[in-house]
Amino acid sequence: MDRQLVAKTWINYGLTDLYFAFDSDYDAFSDNVLFSEIMGLEKFAKAVLLFHLHKEYEAMDRPAAKKKIDELARDMGHNFKEMLKQLSHFMADDISRIRKTDFDGYSGSELIRAVRAGYMETRYPVPKPISDTFPIMGTKFKHDPLWSSGITKFIYAVCNACFASLSLDIDFTDLISQYSQKFSHKESFRRFNNLFWESQYKPNI
Repeated sequence: MDRQLVAKTWINYGLTDLYFAFDSDYDAFSDNVLFSEIMGLEKFAKAVLLFHLHKEYEAMDRPAAKKKIDELARDMGHNFKEMLKQLSHFMADDISRIRKTDFDGYSGSELIRAVRAGYMETRYPVPKPISDTFPIMGTKFKHDPLWSSGITKFIYAVCNACFASLSLDIDFTDLISQYSQKFSHKESFRRFNNLFWESQYKPNI
C-alpha cells in the first residue's frame, strides 16, 4: 500500500475531527468537542509516523498492509508524549518551537501532558484531574488547561506542523478539494479555515 495514500487517509480523518469540534459550539457537548480535537491531533501525528514507517507495510498486498498499519497505529496508543518525541525525528525544529511556545499561559510541553490527560478526562470520571497539577498559589483554586483556549491553539499548531512536513512529499490538492466540497456549504467552514491553518501552510481553499 502506498504510503502517500496512508498519510492522506489519516489526515482526512483528523481534519474531519477538528472541523466537527469547531462546528459543535453547544456548551453541553464541550467534553465531546475537546475529545474530537484530541483525536484530530492523534490522527495528524499518526499520519506522519505511519508515512515514515512505510517499510513495514509497503511491500504487502492491500489486506495484509491494512492489518499491519492497524497494528502499528494501535501500538502507538494514545501516548502523545512519545508520539511527539517520535515526530521530532522528522520535524525537530517545529516540535522544539511548539514545546517552548506559550499558548495563552501554558507552554507546549505542559499541553502535551494535558492532551494525554484530556483523552481520559473527556470520557471518564478520573480520580486525579490534570488541573490538580496546576494550583493557583496562595488560593484553593486551580488552573485547568483542558478548558483554556491554549489547548486548541496547541493542537492546531502541531497539526499544521504535521501537514507541512508531509506536504514536502505529498500533494494534498485532491484531499483539500474533497474536504472543501464536503463542508464548504456550512457557515462555519470559512471561519474554521481562517483559524486553523497557519498562513505559511494554508492550502488554496
